Amino acid sequence: MNKAPKLKRKDITLFTISAILTIDGIAAAAAIGVQSLTWWVLAFICFAVPYALISAELGSSRPSQGGIVSWVKLAFGGRWAARTSWLYWINVALWMPAVFILMAGVMAQMFWPQMPIWFQIVFALVMTWVSVWICTVSLDVGKWIPNLGAWSKMIIVLLLGIGGITMAVTEGIANEINLSTLTPSWSDGLQFFPVIIFSLMGFDLICCASDEMENPRRDLPVSLLVAGVAIATLYLFAVYGVLVALPVEEIGLVSGLLMTFERLLAPLPATEWLVLLIGLLAQFSFMANIVTWSMGSNRAAAEAAQEGDLPKIFGREHPRYQTPVGAAVLTGVVSTSTILLYGLMASAAEDLYWSLFSFATLIFLLPYLMLFPAYLVLKDQPGQSADGWQLPNRKWIVYPVVLLPLAFTVQAIIFFVFPPGEVNVMDTLIMFVGLCVVLVIGEFMQQKEQPVAVSNIVLKSDKTGVKVGEVP
Repeated sequence: MNKAPKLKRKDITLFTISAILTIDGIAAAAAIGVQSLTWWVLAFICFAVPYALISAELGSSRPSQGGIVSWVKLAFGGRWAARTSWLYWINVALWMPAVFILMAGVMAQMFWPQMPIWFQIVFALVMTWVSVWICTVSLDVGKWIPNLGAWSKMIIVLLLGIGGITMAVTEGIANEINLSTLTPSWSDGLQFFPVIIFSLMGFDLICCASDEMENPRRDLPVSLLVAGVAIATLYLFAVYGVLVALPVEEIGLVSGLLMTFERLLAPLPATEWLVLLIGLLAQFSFMANIVTWSMGSNRAAAEAAQEGDLPKIFGREHPRYQTPVGAAVLTGVVSTSTILLYGLMASAAEDLYWSLFSFATLIFLLPYLMLFPAYLVLKDQPGQSADGWQLPNRKWIVYPVVLLPLAFTVQAIIFFVFPPGEVNVMDTLIMFVGLCVVLVIGEFMQQKEQPVAVSNIVLKSDKTGVKVGEVP
């Protein structure tokens, strides 16, 4: 897919913020109480920083349309690249309905408190196909959704933090913040800690569109740095605002955000209209988050299909815009089927949201079990561009940068399947069965390829970056 560059440094920064900063994850993470602030700081230092460093190096020194998929292919070959691309793509199709069910729950609270579950499902189906359409238009047009989504999220987060500080000064805080409450509790914290890890994923996503950047080697490291600092600050600010405004027991996964704003804006005139405006802004940010991830995962799947690692239908492009229309439509089909299936299994929006969110996040984390080892392998392989930003190749630097995020990823996967405390055998069994089904389908999806040694794969420089997979 050789396309004209469309993404500037500002676009890369906003795209990354839109991908990582999730409004729906703030209430879920804050539900563990004041100690969540400590868990956030721990996750930033031990997970987000090394993960961002790896993404910046691979994205600038080995830029490619496939991003994580291309890096895994260079390190471990086509079979593992096919598995990675399948999991990277399918998780978005499974996560999409969770976000749209969340949107339906917020919409119900805003306009129709007694909205039946079937109507919320219809709403989620409509939003699914709207997002598919957005992903098939030109990136010149489509990029404005992530850009505006990033600004929407930043506005919401800043209002949460500012409102929290205002309430702390004028009315006191809902949850006491001191050394005792900040001390992590392993039993409670580990249950929601995977949500925090999930909420920090996405530094590598923009690398799936590196051949649509003006200068990935120059712009990518700076953009990821700016985005990372902004995301860390905004997350802490927002979680603090939620904890200040609401007692922990009143924080809900679906309704917590609007309840928070209702309390924060209560002293102001026209409170109802302000809450409505913020609620609509949050709704747009949810849509932008899905569109952002779909753009990246669809491009990775299309690149894998064009390399022969996935069925050709994933690689079909729009005849005019050259966008991955095949992967986008398949995302809509899987999302639609998932919404209908889980709609028969959940009695309320919150139940449906958490069921979909947990399963999609489990699938989502699996490709990263390959990313971090791939970086370790590629660090010692020739082919990196001297122009790209790189960490010093010293074991005492490289190994912690790889092992820390890898360990946190493994831990998050384990606790999504076996949450600390009482384990629901039926939920765990359903999770395992679903995981097995996804993995088996992924194996079936792999295409037969001609064996090509990794050492024979070269990187071809051009104006927009580096193409992966050409064999001399």
